[in-house]
Amino acid sequence: MGAVCAILAAGSSTRAGTDKVDADLGGQPVLAWSLAAALASGAFDRIVVVMRPDRPRAVIESIVRSRAPSASVVAGGETRTHSTWAALAAAQDADVIAVHDAARPFAPPSLFTRCVDIARAEGTAVAGLPLADTVRRADEAGVATEELPREGLWSAQTPQVFRREILERARLAAGDRSFGDDAAAVRAAGLPVRMVLGERRNLKITTMEDLDYARELVAKGLVGMPALQIR
Repeated sequence: MGAVCAILAAGSSTRAGTDKVDADLGGQPVLAWSLAAALASGAFDRIVVVMRPDRPRAVIESIVRSRAPSASVVAGGETRTHSTWAALAAAQDADVIAVHDAARPFAPPSLFTRCVDIARAEGTAVAGLPLADTVRRADEAGVATEELPREGLWSAQTPQVFRREILERARLAAGDRSFGDDAAAVRAAGLPVRMVLGERRNLKITTMEDLDYARELVAKGLVGMPALQIR
């Protein structure tokens, strides 16, 4: 069995004010960037794109089919966690599953490859960055109440890669619960998670300001789309 990359394109996009999946980024839909990186990595036998269940399927199909003809498009759930479980169900042939947010268009192919290799060897591999900034807890009024030591704290990214049996155990333990990311679901099942050094450029497009910044990076030539490899 091989590796499957599940690209989650099922978010509500409410904070961005527009649908991030097909928003223009350097002349290509945002989703196309993640597809290109996953394909260029050469790490995957198949790609599964998880879409919002209430979104017209033709929109996602038109983006995916011209770039990854063999990819599967499946409907996600009401939460990120449920969308991951939908991807897991659609990847019965995989022994390793990488979950990646479509809203992270600048993940380089090498990061996918590195995480897959580590997950094969150790069971899990979650891209992230050690926190460099001072971290403070504040109350609802914005008043700082506590300073937290940042040693050992990471900001999680995607891809997050797991051997299939680990993700299956997390799904069974989760029940109806939802989590902020898949690593949290795995940890809640009592299983260890290996953090892997990610990339500064692997930003997440959450707001319109994020999208504008991503477009600026592309316009200045600071990031570029990997060469598409049709599979």
